[in-house]
Amino acid sequence: MRNTPPSPTPIQHDIQVIVVSPEEASFGVAEFWSDHRLIGFTRLEDGDLTLRIGPSPEDLVVGTRALAGALAEANRLLARY
Repeated sequence: MRNTPPSPTPIQHDIQVIVVSPEEASFGVAEFWSDHRLIGFTRLEDGDLTLRIGPSPEDLVVGTRALAGALAEANRLLARY
């Protein structure tokens, strides 16, 4: 096994946002999924919506537009509850 350098043009993955239930929404929880795996979630902390991004065994590249869009979608979905 040998180390390979990162691709000069990494693949940027899309982000899907879901809110599982009204109860989860009441805590500000929206899940962020990319490439069929949970990459992070939002949560209310001290009245502010925060984003928690979990560790991953491999690098996952997401574009800033995709992340900004996902945060806007999370806010929109959470406001529905």
